[in-house]
Amino acid sequence: MPDSSSILRITLLESFENLLTSLNNFCTAVRHDTTLPVWVSCTDAELLNNLDMRLKAIELYRALWYEDHQDGRETLTCPGIVGASPDTMTSAHACNAAKDHFKTAVLALKSLVRAEVAAAMADLYRRQETVASAMRRMGASRLNLKQAYRHIPLLDQRPLKVGFTWSKQGRVIQRTGVAEARRLLEQRIETPQILQELQRLAGIPDDEMLARIRSVCPHLRANIVFAAPEGSGVLRRLMQTPLPILIPLQRGEPLPEFVPTAPDLLTNPRLRRADVRIEDESFLPTIRIHRYRLPYR
Repeated sequence: MPDSSSILRITLLESFENLLTSLNNFCTAVRHDTTLPVWVSCTDAELLNNLDMRLKAIELYRALWYEDHQDGRETLTCPGIVGASPDTMTSAHACNAAKDHFKTAVLALKSLVRAEVAAAMADLYRRQETVASAMRRMGASRLNLKQAYRHIPLLDQRPLKVGFTWSKQGRVIQRTGVAEARRLLEQRIETPQILQELQRLAGIPDDEMLARIRSVCPHLRANIVFAAPEGSGVLRRLMQTPLPILIPLQRGEPLPEFVPTAPDLLTNPRLRRADVRIEDESFLPTIRIHRYRLPYR
């Protein structure tokens, strides 16, 4: 009888193969919807080169792998609206279900010890060497689990209007005690860096409050307006849309009203607040903890 680790590894491989098959079926369906309209945000260079928006949408849906230059916390994002036939909508639902099954398999493996997880993921890459080699030739390096997990955003009916908005990058600050900071450090594998930070932590008062900071990357949202039943006004919905939204359309039906949006967040430099309470330099870098400035301790 195979042990639980072997079963989980087999399940992981099968779920990933199913994800690739479902994704391929979906992208083939999108490619065949040539009579339906598509809009995907493009850079000036892409517009100058008359980039096919349908092909760009398909590339975004297929993007499961990190590109060589991509930050480990970053996911590819691009606004867009893709008209879809009933067959394409069915394929999208099946693809999202396959993504959920793959995520469940990965999380089940992560409950094992770290060495077994690393071995299982290496096995996945070996079994998918053809795919992995092709992706490396295209500049991709390794599987991006966030991009593999995220659903194809879709609507079950055509809305009246879609408005895209970028949320600005920010950070979440959580007040943390010394005991909790020590617990977080002790959970890590013991390294000289961890020992140094534990020693640093031991040198401050036990009752001092610290600030744990988590960066929040910019993300794309869509404000969607639907016609209410029986002409009783409108209904609104807000959803995250890291990928082009799939919308059911009939032949000859146009996309809903929308305003073209830049493919990336345009940021303006922000003035530094005069009342910053947290020190700039991280006190415990491994767990992203800072001390408050002296007047606020």
